Amino acid sequence: MRTSPSCCGASTGRGLPAHVHGEAVRKALIEARPAGASLAQMCRSTKRTPAQVWAGIRYLRKIAAKEGLPPVTHSRSEGFQLSEDPQVWVAYERAIFMTELHRITNVIAQILAPHAKRAPSDEWVRLVLEQLGGVKATFEVLARMER
Repeated sequence: MRTSPSCCGASTGRGLPAHVHGEAVRKALIEARPAGASLAQMCRSTKRTPAQVWAGIRYLRKIAAKEGLPPVTHSRSEGFQLSEDPQVWVAYERAIFMTELHRITNVIAQILAPHAKRAPSDEWVRLVLEQLGGVKATFEVLARMER
């Protein structure tokens, strides 16, 4: 079996199922509580590559509600966390809404607006602009809403 080096120099087997990486990531995040851990710290503590740590994070995010776990959040200042604090969850959710708001705004301005200008009678682009306008407004409210 081929092995790949992790970011801390040790090697782990390739092809391990996501739940194996997820369990290692979960343990590392629980040990780091209440602080978080950066990707490099997660690699060192789990002896896994960045790709394996990401596979574990994706797995944990997928099963969190079913397993009764808090969501895996991330911030630049704290890194990845399994926090029990709802304020941490809301801050992460708002950051996601802001990211999606920027994406939708860019799609509207850079792709759909030129399409609409060149083909103003195109029913498709009118429908898409109307729908995405509503989505954009929703993300604006969610990103800025106070608790």
